[in-house]
Amino acid sequence: MKQIEDSVFKFIQTMNKYPQEESPVVKNGGVRKRSELVTLKVDEKIYLSPELKFFYEHCEIICDVRHDGHRLKSTSINLGNAPLYLWSPETLIYRQEGFRWIGSDLKEDPKWNPFWLVIADINDDPIVVVTDREGSPVMASYESGALFPIANSFSDFLDYLSITLELIQEKYNGEITDDESCELLEGFIEDLKDMLSKINHNDELIENYIDCLYG
Repeated sequence: MKQIEDSVFKFIQTMNKYPQEESPVVKNGGVRKRSELVTLKVDEKIYLSPELKFFYEHCEIICDVRHDGHRLKSTSINLGNAPLYLWSPETLIYRQEGFRWIGSDLKEDPKWNPFWLVIADINDDPIVVVTDREGSPVMASYESGALFPIANSFSDFLDYLSITLELIQEKYNGEITDDESCELLEGFIEDLKDMLSKINHNDELIENYIDCLYG
């Protein structure tokens, strides 16, 4: 549990060190360390692994708010070219629609493992935690295609996000795309690979994670 503790607090620290710029559409939420443990408001149909439970108990996800006052169900994390939306624990039940529950009557999809929990998305593609496996591995998919692994554990996934944010802000000053071509700046992907490889020597997982975010 020490590993997930370190990763959670590092993620919170990184998110607060590099706050998101305000959008003309929404007021940014974010994350903050909870001052005390709370009883999580998670639907009984949702199974949280020990790692996810620790994360949500210690990390408060502050949902974005539209300028008309409507509160959204997630907070956005600016990754340089597209935001990653991290869902709050009380709204996780809604993000499973279209995956675990399908159709207008929201019947359970027999092909979807109930222990696959969509906790975030980028470009509407899901990021899924496998909640019944040790360490809570993380997977992703494109356009409802087959899931593929992007991190051996939820702790690793949080570390990847922290490293990505640090690289974007520290070396690239928050801008990783060319203003004219809108392409990623030369060197960014290699820099990210180099930094991730220092904590994980699995080239396939690193490639998958980068492809998920920037492919």
